[in-house]
Amino acid sequence: MMRITNYIAFAAFCLHVACSVAHGQEAPAPVAEASAEPSAATPAEEPSSEDTATPAPKKPAEPPEEILFKNLPYTVNVSVAIDNRSLPDQADRDDMIMSIRHAIARMYGRMWVADVQANDWLIPATRRHLEWLTEGEMLDRYPEQEYHKAFLVTVEASGSSFNISCREYDSRIQELTPVTTRTTHDIRSIASVATQLVRDSFRPCVLYQRMFVDETGRNFMEMQVQAGEIPPPDSSAEQVVEEDVLRPFVRQMNRREPEKLDKLLRLDLSYIRVMAVDRENAPGLLKGYFITHSPYSLFGGKGRAIQHLAVRQRPSADQSKVRLVLQGRPDKPLVSHRLALAYQLNWNDPEDGPQTKLVSDRNGEVVIHTHPGHPTFWIRVYSGASLLARVPYAPGLIPSDTIELPDDSIRLAVEGEMQLLADELIDAIALRAVLLARARKAAEAGDESQLEALFTRYDEVSAKDYFLEKVNNVRIPAIREANERRLGTSRIRQLCDGLQSTVDLFFSDEKRNERQIEIQQLKAMAAAKAKAAGN
Repeated sequence: MMRITNYIAFAAFCLHVACSVAHGQEAPAPVAEASAEPSAATPAEEPSSEDTATPAPKKPAEPPEEILFKNLPYTVNVSVAIDNRSLPDQADRDDMIMSIRHAIARMYGRMWVADVQANDWLIPATRRHLEWLTEGEMLDRYPEQEYHKAFLVTVEASGSSFNISCREYDSRIQELTPVTTRTTHDIRSIASVATQLVRDSFRPCVLYQRMFVDETGRNFMEMQVQAGEIPPPDSSAEQVVEEDVLRPFVRQMNRREPEKLDKLLRLDLSYIRVMAVDRENAPGLLKGYFITHSPYSLFGGKGRAIQHLAVRQRPSADQSKVRLVLQGRPDKPLVSHRLALAYQLNWNDPEDGPQTKLVSDRNGEVVIHTHPGHPTFWIRVYSGASLLARVPYAPGLIPSDTIELPDDSIRLAVEGEMQLLADELIDAIALRAVLLARARKAAEAGDESQLEALFTRYDEVSAKDYFLEKVNNVRIPAIREANERRLGTSRIRQLCDGLQSTVDLFFSDEKRNERQIEIQQLKAMAAAKAKAAGN
């Protein structure tokens, strides 16, 4: 059968060839031969000039277009740790994570590029464990190149209720916020409560733009909020509003690797009060007033590879426990120091209402409460009658805070010495007055011997040169020590100059001449009385 089929195919081929010849056409060459070499009548095609030309070099890839800070969304990691007692079923845990993910997306939209996932390393998932976390642990887990923000959320069962806690970590300032906790009795509301805690713990970032002077003559800062032109779908998630407080930071970047941080400077006891926020023409652009205790500040200055960054932080409590310590010596609390809280924007502005008076306890601690209408105010710390320091403060941002104050031991020692000298001066002046009064009586009685004895004691009483020498013996070494320790000397000079002026007043040349004249008159009176009595 196979052989018959082959014969039929061969006959068909021969018939096709015969028909082609009859019509004057050449028989087609076998496919294998036609592809092996070209026909003799057709010359081989030469390559064109385009094919022989050197290929054009490839253009280097263009760098990705830089996203402006005002359009840059936050890269966020939300890590949720749920204890076994809250949701023992894994499916319920997955549903909870999904609910939190959807709630955050509805609240922030394109402003956040959020990665919400279950936490597998925060064990046990408790508030106390959150409080134990340190910035060093977070630095390796959440590098700046991957995330701007990281939120750690814990869900733990407490009887029939659930405690949800949250803490934010900012990779650019390498700082953790205080832990905030809320309680709910409805398991269905855990996702919404967790999302609200994330929103309340979130600290938006603000970048310094420029310094300008407004129509009132004050210096203000213009600052730009990150992702300020990306409005959140939820109005409660607005990043910055008027009267918010910003905490400034200075980031010094590596010159060769601009993305690498070399040094981070925290500007303690310095704040930026938000005075106005642009919501129409340039969304996210704000006007702030810089408040600091230092006469010089690096924030807002010029420099290569320097970033001037601030974070908006709202009070997590209605008070702060502040501990007053000696500068550079946290083990030395400042006990029984008087504090006066002055409610004003700047230290030389008019005060809004009476001051609040406080005194530090035996541990140097004092509780400072928030004040409505004044998120920041000024604290005046007194050492005795002298003003030791004047610093701005925003209570509630940090529950337990420490304020380092300059060493006042030199001034206190000088003040003590001046007080002793003042007492000695008063005694000397009083003794001179008593001796002079007794000399008048002796002169009236004509007792020349007693008068001479009284004037001898009068000359032995400490006089002007003695007190001036004592003042200089205190002043010179105190100023030298203050200069060596880089402390201020104005208070020392003021105390010494004050006592010196008092000495000059009581021992002036005019008063000395008056006493000498009176002494001569008393001697003459005594001699006359004695002569009259002898006759």
